[in-house]
Amino acid sequence: MKLKLVILLVIILSLTQIVFSQSISFFNPNTIGAGARARGMGGAFIGVADDATAASWNPAGLVRLETAEASVVGLFESYTPETDVPDFDADPYKSSHFGLNFISVAIPLSLGERNLVAAVAYQKVTDAYSKYDGDNALQETTGGINAITPSIGIQLTNSISLGASVNILTGAENLSYEDKTGYYQSYDYTTDLSGTNFSIGGLFDFNQFRLGVVFKTPFGLKIEDSDRSWDLTFNIPQMLGFGASFAPTEQLTIAADYEMRKYSDAEYEANETGETMSADWLDVNQVRVGAEYLLMTGENVLPLRVGFATTPLPFEDDNGDQLVGSNITAGIGIIMGAINLDLGMEYNSYSYEFTGGGETYNYSDNYLRFIISGVFHFGQ
Repeated sequence: MKLKLVILLVIILSLTQIVFSQSISFFNPNTIGAGARARGMGGAFIGVADDATAASWNPAGLVRLETAEASVVGLFESYTPETDVPDFDADPYKSSHFGLNFISVAIPLSLGERNLVAAVAYQKVTDAYSKYDGDNALQETTGGINAITPSIGIQLTNSISLGASVNILTGAENLSYEDKTGYYQSYDYTTDLSGTNFSIGGLFDFNQFRLGVVFKTPFGLKIEDSDRSWDLTFNIPQMLGFGASFAPTEQLTIAADYEMRKYSDAEYEANETGETMSADWLDVNQVRVGAEYLLMTGENVLPLRVGFATTPLPFEDDNGDQLVGSNITAGIGIIMGAINLDLGMEYNSYSYEFTGGGETYNYSDNYLRFIISGVFHFGQ
């Protein structure tokens, strides 16, 4: 009986570590752009990128804007872990929250006969939110990484456009721990985050068929505690993404993206000594596909969207296989003259097995997200 209790305790402690490692990390290895339209299409938007959210996907797509545009995006996320480990209660780990995800303004200019569009955007690049509300303690993490992104897109020829963005990254991860037993001290702890990198994009428009490419430069994300007693840099490698879209009719668009992130080169650097240590991560290569159909309803247009994406993590499971999740998406919108309103939905799930005490158990992380967007056009 005692042996069974010890085995169960080891399994629960291991599972607790898995849950926290998935949910409180300040850095999401599958960072993507914003907007309910793009997210409803599975995030397959590098080769589409033709609205005010283009700066977060492919800045070259900004040149497709014919009038000044502003956008605002909110995101609701619900997190639910599940496991068949006996006597393990996953309910304290469940959480949900809503926040501002993206806001932008884009203004078309002119450069002779060529389009030139300037934009500035704010995006919540990664969200560090997590919550554990158990019988003995309440632990909540808030914050994440934000980006202020000035961008520009320029049309070189009728079919070729280029764009560039500067991503000024800033933010903090705030951890609050409240002890409910009275035996331990409650505390708050803040970690500051900062860095800068660049996005360079190209878009090749052949009428019904478009190709897009985006390169994001490597950068160092500085991580520093609030007391300034230590700091280190997480060196994040480059990202290269390709996208294609095909519009066989005026109503239907089909798109696909492929992104490569060489996280096997990621490393930590101690800023005081200059010593480095490998993060020991795996490369993350993501596939995204999606489609949009415009349903004509009198004076208004109702876009319908579906999509799918793989969401790999840079870690292995107990079998030595890379953890790869799936993201199923859908969306709907309404275009009413100068106003576009969109709603996107994502169901993102990671499922895998782990062993403990000679037994094999199942575990899954499940995320349900709703993305709400408004795009507003100004002028003619």
